Amino acid sequence: MTRVHEVLIVEDDPHLSQLIAELLQDAGYTVSMASTGATALARLEAEPLDLVILDWMLPDMAGDQLCRTIKARCSETFLPILMLTARSALADRIAGLEAGADDYLTKPFHADELLARARALLRIRTAELERSAARAELARQRDELQEAYNKLRATQAQLLQTSKLAALGELVAGVAHELNNPLAIILGNAELLPELADPDYRRAVEQIIAGAQRARRVVQSLTTFARHGPLEEHWYDPRDLIERALDLRRAALQTAGIALDVRYAPDPPLLWVDGPQIQQVLLNLVLNAEQALVGRPDPRIAIRVFTSAMPVGAPPLLPDAAVAAGPVSGERAVVFDVADNGPGVDESIRSRVFEPFVTTKPVGQGAGLSLAISYGIVARHHGSLQFSSEPGHGTTFRVALPVRQPESVAAAPEPAAPAQASHRNVLVVDDEPAILDMIRRVLARRGYQVTGISSAQQALALLQQQAYDVVLCDIKMPDMDGMAFYTQFQATALEHQPRVVIMTGDTSNTQTSEFLQRSKLPVLSKPFTRQELLAVLADAQE
Repeated sequence: MTRVHEVLIVEDDPHLSQLIAELLQDAGYTVSMASTGATALARLEAEPLDLVILDWMLPDMAGDQLCRTIKARCSETFLPILMLTARSALADRIAGLEAGADDYLTKPFHADELLARARALLRIRTAELERSAARAELARQRDELQEAYNKLRATQAQLLQTSKLAALGELVAGVAHELNNPLAIILGNAELLPELADPDYRRAVEQIIAGAQRARRVVQSLTTFARHGPLEEHWYDPRDLIERALDLRRAALQTAGIALDVRYAPDPPLLWVDGPQIQQVLLNLVLNAEQALVGRPDPRIAIRVFTSAMPVGAPPLLPDAAVAAGPVSGERAVVFDVADNGPGVDESIRSRVFEPFVTTKPVGQGAGLSLAISYGIVARHHGSLQFSSEPGHGTTFRVALPVRQPESVAAAPEPAAPAQASHRNVLVVDDEPAILDMIRRVLARRGYQVTGISSAQQALALLQQQAYDVVLCDIKMPDMDGMAFYTQFQATALEHQPRVVIMTGDTSNTQTSEFLQRSKLPVLSKPFTRQELLAVLADAQE
């Protein structure tokens, strides 16, 4: 459908104005009239125009002044102006054109000439509008293509990252298995050492145990990132969750010259959470803070852990040395504040900071998923993840996790002394001779009768010859793995069915994880402490 052009006639002579209007209306144009400059400007603001026919002489302002004003107000579009003038001098015509007029017509004029000049200007106007529309459409298509390209690159980077994580998961599983066995040997044997009289020797043993436990936490932290599936909730000390996350970054923070200030409120309550997933959230926040501090003077990360009332508000910026005090009654939450004195979160992305693919890093250096993943993990735990930021003054992220009440989950476990079990027979299946020897000596001191064997095939044969109460079986062995062993064990008709406990340092492996979830067997994660070994056997006796 052809668009009808809108023409404004600005003429203080009503007879001439009416004559021009009739000519234009007969030619198929929509016409409006104004007798003053002020009326013309008001009309210009009311709705768009396609042509202005402007008289040089007006009662309230000069035509060239009004021409300049109209051109200034319509600077982003082309609005043609045909100036009418009774002045025929060259200087007057030049003045009109310099004021912004696109054409001029000297009074008296011929009707055909007026219409011809109006049509010419309107053709230019139409062409300009079409060109502007085409440019706007091209700009829109360009923006869409750029957005699609950015998403494609982000998705490509994420797919690459996913592939890397999958490969890393396989690598971590293998490395964890290889590290967890020697760590179990070191930790188990160190705990078996008698109380030494020499304080230097005693301190050396304590340091060996502490170092092995720290290495154990690091390996467990690494395997966190290969875990998926439903929440596996247990009781956790909030301080332990932070320390496990920091075990992976302390050395890097120290090397980067970043001061780390960690403070805990006394005796925070235990949390019923999926510990590795919450640890991943906290590690993500520490990593983000660390990356924000690159190149910053006097870099600092402050971490505060305390109890507060629900709901928990937004956090302050970098806190002082004190730990925030929270109420001890009502619905409570454990709060983790991770603050840095970096540049702050850019204003343009604050409202989208928890959305996937939102990142300030170049493509390939971050897919913008860590905060989105963290937000999802916290939400699954019925908690909240908030942040406060100020340009040049830093950012604080706050994780608030509800403290579950006894009626919603089982009560927090109390440490219990392992039961004496001199009448229990235990079969240990592991291809590491040192692991077998260490477990045998630990359990022998508690009165267990222990048989160690390095072959799963031989263990199946032995079970048909001798009765055992508990079988401790490693998940990875050369002749037959623990999964195949358990499958054949279930198919074997035994007069006395022992309880099976799986030993593994490979719970991040998808196949292992699915097997453990399906079989619902108790798990003894390597490297384990003496107390954990005795505890899992005590549970197996019940």
